[in-house]
Amino acid sequence: MTQRWVVKIIVAGLAVLMMLSSCQDGADSTVLIEQHKKLAGELRDTKLYAAAIEEYQKILAFPGLDTRTRANINYLVGRIYFENLADYRQAAAYYVRARSLDPQGSFVVEASKNLVAALERSGQLLDARRELGAATDIDTAASSAGDLMVARIGKDTIWLSEVEQQIQTLPVEIQKQLALPEEKVRYVEQYVGLELMYRAAVRENYDRDPGILKQQQEYNKQLLINKYVIDNVMPEVRIDTMDVRNFFEANREERYKGAPYDSVKAQVFIDYQGEKTQQAFLDYIKRLSEVEKVEIIDQNIK
Repeated sequence: MTQRWVVKIIVAGLAVLMMLSSCQDGADSTVLIEQHKKLAGELRDTKLYAAAIEEYQKILAFPGLDTRTRANINYLVGRIYFENLADYRQAAAYYVRARSLDPQGSFVVEASKNLVAALERSGQLLDARRELGAATDIDTAASSAGDLMVARIGKDTIWLSEVEQQIQTLPVEIQKQLALPEEKVRYVEQYVGLELMYRAAVRENYDRDPGILKQQQEYNKQLLINKYVIDNVMPEVRIDTMDVRNFFEANREERYKGAPYDSVKAQVFIDYQGEKTQQAFLDYIKRLSEVEKVEIIDQNIK
């Protein structure tokens, strides 16, 4: 074998070794990054926020760290400064870095909201206003044909149809009062005020408050139950006029104090319907209990 071929073989071998080393270094870096991320998460969960930030900073120091990961780490550091340390200037800086590195990142909407709140709390109101005006994540109601704009919040429009839809949910007497233009103007002012407070609360993550989330869960649960009862239980409640009269006769003295039927007919109907509904409800629950194999442990209820 000539010297020239020996050199070529050695060079080729070195190239392979360098490539394998590079791949190994990349693999090792990925493992280390994941370890730092996991440790940072555990530190934050145990309220060791400064130590968590140190771990994230170690990740940011990795050479060749891809842009998307770098953006996400900046966002996570910003969250700690914002939510846990109340250092709003640092939070704003990291949120800006995160958005700049990855403008399409999944965190951008939340980062933008928190950035506005951080700037407000830092006293940078003009900067906060600018960021709020530039935000692209605020829902904007589309105008339908013939609709009228009654207010504007930054770049967002409040439409007359939106306000009137809310008015229709109010008691009839209040709706009559709001038919007057001057009263409707006052209502719009209040409506905008509440909207401003809602937006401020969302920017400051009140929508993540455990108490609020629990109440929302209970409220949604009740809505589902009510809808289910209307769709499945109420159709089983059938009112028979003869049964209503028999119900009256059975309860004439005790419940209706011997009053003539015609004088208490409406109340008799309401009472009868209530009992029928309650019985249908209990019967339906019994059927569901049999399907789900429910067991009540009486001795443990104290």
